[in-house]
This record gives sequence, C-alpha cells and structure tokens, in this order.
Amino acid sequence: MLTVPPAGGADVWWLDITSVNVGRAELAELSLEEHKRAAAFAFRADRRRYTAAHVMLRRVLSGYLDFPPSSLIFHREPCPRCGKPTGRPALELRYGVHFSLAHSGDAVLIAVASQQVGVDVEQQPTGCVCSMSADMNVADAESGQSLSEAGRHDLVMRWWVRSEAVLKCTGEGIGHEVGEFPVLGQPGAPSGPGGPDQLVPATPVHGCSLISLPAPVGYQAALALAGSTRAIRLNVQAPWSTGVRAPSRAPRPAEPPGSLTHPVR
Repeated sequence: MLTVPPAGGADVWWLDITSVNVGRAELAELSLEEHKRAAAFAFRADRRRYTAAHVMLRRVLSGYLDFPPSSLIFHREPCPRCGKPTGRPALELRYGVHFSLAHSGDAVLIAVASQQVGVDVEQQPTGCVCSMSADMNVADAESGQSLSEAGRHDLVMRWWVRSEAVLKCTGEGIGHEVGEFPVLGQPGAPSGPGGPDQLVPATPVHGCSLISLPAPVGYQAALALAGSTRAIRLNVQAPWSTGVRAPSRAPRPAEPPGSLTHPVR
C-alpha cells in the first residue's frame, strides 16, 4: 500500500488518457453519479476524457487506501464562501487522504496529500488568450506588459493554472473572483520529469503554498497546498509518458515509500 505524503508534501501522478482502455470493466468501477456526469457531455471525446480521468483517480486512491476502486464514495464539501455543495471533492470517509484531479487535452493530473491540495493543468490554446488578462490581478497583469505576444500568452496560461490550483485547494472555485489576488510570484518550475523528494520553493498565496509543476510539452500545470510552507516536497510518482497502458490499480511499493518512480499507466 502506498503511503500518503506527510504535511508539506504531495504525490503527483501524470496520465496520458490515450493509454487508458475504457471498457466494461472500467465503467463498472464508476458510481451512478459519475455515469450521469459523463453522459451529460455533448461530445464523445469529452465523455471519454472525463471517464478515463475518474477511473484513474479511483485506481490511484485505491493504492493508498487498499480498497477496491469501485468501493470509494465521494462527495462535495461546502464552498467556504457561499456554502453551496460546490467545494472540494472529497472521500466520504477521508482516511487522512486529500486529492485533486485536473485534465486537459490528453493529460490527466492527480495529486495526493495529507492536507488540502489543488492542481490544474491546461493545454496551450491555439488562439490568442490576451483578452483573459482583463481578469488578472493588477500586479500579475503588469508583469506581462513588456513581453512579446508569445510571452504574454505563456504568462496568461501560467496565471490561469496557478489561480485555479489555489481556488481548487481552498474549495472556492473560479466562480469567486479569480483575479482578486496575485499568483505569479516566482516564474520557475522544477526542471526535468521529476522524481522522489524534490524540494520546490513555494509562493504564499491566499492561504496556500503554490508551485508551478513540470508539464508535458504544450501544457502548463500548478499545485497548491493549504497552509504556509517555504517549500513543497514533491514526489512525481508517475512522470508523463505516452503510449504505455494503464494498470488495473496503482502500483504497490516494491521499495520503501518515497523512492517510488513507478508509472500509473
């Protein structure tokens, strides 16, 4: 069984959804509510992306809890601002496990921690995103004024994933003033594909500690942990790799916790 990271740390799992077989056995792992949400998507590609992401979320979490993926029960916590049931998704019986799920294009990103956590990943758009700068915090928008158009596009997408990671961590969501606080801070992300025990300097933002994540080519990603810490201990359990088939469950450790580099695919 995998060990949940201690306070100040997070495990990260990357997945290429093209490697996931979504057949009868995989669909049986999902709840009725997940089936309903998948059916609500108008396009088949969106339905498959949602289904594959939630199948893999269940399999990753089952590796930490030693429960079958289909037995996990989820609910939505209340939004800390409006009180509506639109906050963080959580396990009905948490077992000390917090998680966050994001997907865009062919990429799925899952984070697991012992405290509230939020992640986001976005595929770089083909069109211009400069209009989104109108929603940015003034301090963040000013940092892009001297950049080229390509540089501004990169900055806007980095701002977006960092903002969404924070708001997913707090449970507020992007419907609550996405630009009311600056998020850009330090521009760097860890270099390379990642591995066990990277200590990544974090930026304090809105009650969270925020870092950018190394992401596949053509994507940007970020992770936020609740609370204040100068650096997040990041363990990339499954680095990005295309064309490798996903297993039926997250791998069990063959080595002591913290030294794993097994892919989830």
